[in-house]
Amino acid sequence: MEYLFEAAIIISCFYFFYELFMKRDTWFGFNRFFLLFGVVFSLLVPLLDFSASVDLADSKNQFEFNEYLYIGNTVNNLKEQTIESVSHFNFIFFIYLLITGLYLLRFVYQFYKIIKTIHANEIIHDKNKKIVLLNDNTAPFSFFNYIFISRDDYGSRELLQHELVHAQQIHSIDVILLELILVFQWFNPFMYRYRRAFKEIHEYLADRGVMKVNKDKIAYQKIILGQIEKSFEVNLASHFNYSLTKNRIKMITRINSSKTAKLKLIFIIPFTVFLLSAFTIETSTEKVFNTVKLQTIEKSTKAPSIFPVKKIDGVEISSEFGMRMHPIYKIIRMHNAVDIVAPKRTPVFATADGMIRKVKQNHREGKGYGRYIIIDHEGGYSTLYAQLSGYNVKEGVVVKQGDIIGYIGSSGISTGPHLHYEVMKDGENVNPEDYF
Repeated sequence: MEYLFEAAIIISCFYFFYELFMKRDTWFGFNRFFLLFGVVFSLLVPLLDFSASVDLADSKNQFEFNEYLYIGNTVNNLKEQTIESVSHFNFIFFIYLLITGLYLLRFVYQFYKIIKTIHANEIIHDKNKKIVLLNDNTAPFSFFNYIFISRDDYGSRELLQHELVHAQQIHSIDVILLELILVFQWFNPFMYRYRRAFKEIHEYLADRGVMKVNKDKIAYQKIILGQIEKSFEVNLASHFNYSLTKNRIKMITRINSSKTAKLKLIFIIPFTVFLLSAFTIETSTEKVFNTVKLQTIEKSTKAPSIFPVKKIDGVEISSEFGMRMHPIYKIIRMHNAVDIVAPKRTPVFATADGMIRKVKQNHREGKGYGRYIIIDHEGGYSTLYAQLSGYNVKEGVVVKQGDIIGYIGSSGISTGPHLHYEVMKDGENVNPEDYF
């Protein structure tokens, strides 16, 4: 879903750029290329990541755990949680898939309708083009090398030439590509405008192709007006008559844009670079700043060395590192942490300089570790702060020793508010009390 939204934002930006700077100009071929480039750009850029690496030296990326199994849940409990998770399947995503499926069926039906029309009518072979003669009084349209035209209009050289340009310039590829993207971006209102802009350019290009053969603009405009009442609604086809007939007539009479007008297209370069950096360099300014900060971390703060909770009344270690009886499941288990009892919302500190690698967002209340934070430090250390009630940091930022990163809570499996605090060194759990 994140990819879909990023692609939707990018293609919407291209549409706004086209509307602001290019729509009223007459370099139709370039405009078509620009919109095609926008489509490809929007599909590829969200997949790229040019972020500079900011991995900490010697970091082992620790605490890659299955939190439910790790704290002592039985296999049966895990199965029950899995079933419950499936039963709470994301409703919004289900609705998205349902509507996407309907749009896909509509897309397939468009193909079927065209194929059915081909087989139901007489076909005249003209060089490498196939002219399908329609019995209905329908406006001409084309689909790849098929030109569909009513028998009454077959004698019009202008109408045939118009559709011939559509076929020669393979406008059907553009149309199919836009329709396919629309299947997955039906939620983006600007995608419909983007498609409209594309078809508008196709009509301008075809009209220009006719004008090269027939210089009588007035006669051709009359032909366009004569086709207004006719229609054949197939979105995959390039139609002679499009809803923007008024704009077509205006564009036919418009004087070609001057060469100096193309100077405004220099904005395309910074516009594209901006989008590229915005969607491929994750929080670029912050990352560069963080990299500099990492290089200045003092040797004395590499190891987690301070008590992670503000020492006020009621703060004490309730469960030490080592084998113990699990307070809820009553099973003897290795406890790879110290539990520190404290009042709810008591501040929790980072015990050494480092980078926030994980901030648990989609936790399930009363399950596992609840809300937790993982910090990677230099020297092969990582620390885990679990059972939090809230966060004061986000993933990817650098913190200093003593910074408040969260607050005491009981968001996971717990008998009351406390901090579950773990330390790892080179991939092995160590006793946190040895570092206080």
